[in-house]
Amino acid sequence: MEPTLFGISKTEWDLYNSFSNWVSAFATTAAVIVSLYLARKAGRPRAKNLVGHRVVITPGDTGKPPEIIVFKIVNTGDRPIRITSIGWRVGLRKKRYAVQMYEAHGSSPMPIELEHGQEAQWVVPLDQREQGWLEYFAQGMLRPNLWLSSWTLGAQFLTSVGEILMAKPEPGLLNKHNRFRRLTTLMNKPLSIATLELARPFNIRALS
Repeated sequence: MEPTLFGISKTEWDLYNSFSNWVSAFATTAAVIVSLYLARKAGRPRAKNLVGHRVVITPGDTGKPPEIIVFKIVNTGDRPIRITSIGWRVGLRKKRYAVQMYEAHGSSPMPIELEHGQEAQWVVPLDQREQGWLEYFAQGMLRPNLWLSSWTLGAQFLTSVGEILMAKPEPGLLNKHNRFRRLTTLMNKPLSIATLELARPFNIRALS
């Protein structure tokens, strides 16, 4: 007669023990996977970034306030981030890229290294060209498919280790792009700054 313990036979105990070994092996594997994931996540740069349209209010100034685009980034990770340039990306399969030039006055230096909690920003004035800003940007980056380009438009913060931190433009800036896209589609031709009553352009250099 097979011996029992607490009413459970030796064969059943052996079966239960085999299951416990499997559970232990699974737990060990899961712990290794989680550790690798956390180590990989800790090694990647993390940041909060934004790109949006702003107006500059100066006390005592009664004229039309200057308009700018602001690129801003805050390091929220544990490791320092070294930003080397800012720019744009549009497209899905066939992407296009551009390097964004900025105004040195009021902007952080470039390149710049940010520790945890530190921030940097770069200011792009919209009054440096005679041609309308949206028309200039659309001709250089958004055409020929204005709708797809506006939908996929993203700002980039490039780091010294090859990581690219993306930011979706704020609704206020996207609304300007969308307004230009709708009016251009209806009229099937570029619109002047007088027609759109929008901001002036900024310098941008396309990359091949």
